[in-house]
Amino acid sequence: MNFAHSLSELLHNVVRSAEPGFALGVYADGKLVDHAVAGLASVEFGVPIDTRTRFDIASVSKQFTATAALLLCRKGQLSLDDDIREHLPELKLSVPVTIGQCLMHTGGLREWLSLRTLTGRPRTRMTQDQALALVAGVTDVNFAPGTAFSYSNTGYILVASAIERITGQTLRAFTTEHLFAPLGMADTHFRDDSQEPLPRFAYGYSVSDKGVHRADTEECAVGDGMVATSIDDLAPWFGFLRDGRVLGADLRDALLAHDRPYGLGLYHTTIGGQAVLGHSGGAVGYCSQLFYLPERGVGVALLANNSSINPMRIGAEALRLAAGLPKDPEPVREQTAETLTGYWRDPGTDATFLAEPAPGGDTTLSGGYLSGTFVRTTDGTWHGEHFRLRVTPDSIVVTSVHDPGADRTYRRCAPPAEGTMLPASVYLSRDLGILATITEQGFLSLGLNLVAPITPAPAGGFTAGPVTLRLDGDDLLVSMHGVHQLRFIREPHSTRPVGIPPGLNK
Repeated sequence: MNFAHSLSELLHNVVRSAEPGFALGVYADGKLVDHAVAGLASVEFGVPIDTRTRFDIASVSKQFTATAALLLCRKGQLSLDDDIREHLPELKLSVPVTIGQCLMHTGGLREWLSLRTLTGRPRTRMTQDQALALVAGVTDVNFAPGTAFSYSNTGYILVASAIERITGQTLRAFTTEHLFAPLGMADTHFRDDSQEPLPRFAYGYSVSDKGVHRADTEECAVGDGMVATSIDDLAPWFGFLRDGRVLGADLRDALLAHDRPYGLGLYHTTIGGQAVLGHSGGAVGYCSQLFYLPERGVGVALLANNSSINPMRIGAEALRLAAGLPKDPEPVREQTAETLTGYWRDPGTDATFLAEPAPGGDTTLSGGYLSGTFVRTTDGTWHGEHFRLRVTPDSIVVTSVHDPGADRTYRRCAPPAEGTMLPASVYLSRDLGILATITEQGFLSLGLNLVAPITPAPAGGFTAGPVTLRLDGDDLLVSMHGVHQLRFIREPHSTRPVGIPPGLNK
């Protein structure tokens, strides 16, 4: 069976002809050597996707921000060891966080997208300066910088802002002049104006069992994402990843060097037993995946405007086919009566889940992003679609299939204390300048627009919508994805929201 036929088999029935779809490119020696396209760039107008259709590639953009930083390092204008506060003095961080830690997600920086949710600030038309102002007042970090890994878009927003301060150019202008234009990538740039019409740009869509709906990315802050490109225009980038052509082998080597699972805007993992570099991307209406196999000089990029597509699975299989890699061995189910039961909590993030027996000796987890069914295998781990569980005598260690290096340790904890309630109070986050109000009726009012009923959670905590609440003396600790135990100070009960949170009125 030839490669083209195998690729066709892989992509068969991924999308229907009248739906939004994808473009998949296969690269060798900096050239697009094979491709597959399917679906529509515009469902409304029936415009088909082709190799020059441009997509929002979301977090796949991070490697370009990292490369821009390395360009400034080569010029002596920046160092990966610089404290980010040297370049952005308005930051109120209480501890130093380096440029390198920002780029490698080891700085403990609180996730700006979650902070946006807490404040109630809409992402629509949010500018670089507004995103920076939103995080500028945050003093604490999720963990001591350099001691752990936690994926955070904030670091890339800060590095992009630092590049602007140093160069006097927007990230879009700087990367266009010094990165994309030299490589000949004329159709690639950071999309820092979401209302700017772009030729051959695919509309974004949400696709589910409820149908197809428009879902376009609308923020204007860049660095963590927002590159627009096509599979045709990415070919020179794979040439640079191959041997550093045009931009320099020193730059390429610095970008690809690593001693951990996540380097500078790229994950370091394995597929078919071979070392692979890559990154996935997900934004409103779009998803993407880039893989590069240094040993063979082969790359794959999948860009989609259809949210139902699994780009990592398709991209990994396309890379296997293109490079002739063997499939990773399937885990073998172990017949056992053992199941994981009870409530478990990660003390660092305050995330919890409930483990319950499922038919056939499987275990079902419910609660947050770990929800799903897990199968016990002969290697002693439990396998789910996106996570692996390793059980120790007093804990469960959770490993992400997609984010190597982001292990989390959960410990057994007490079940929710039904019938309990937080006392009616008002709390202030000094970092964000917003109030959290707990009402007599058992509701949380947070920031500008989050209102949700409060229910008991494991380990003496409470949940309200997307957040977890926990009392710490007179204070309230608020956690959600990427924001761990943000402190709110108790205020006089008569306190009411006044004014607009910092960063929201620029």
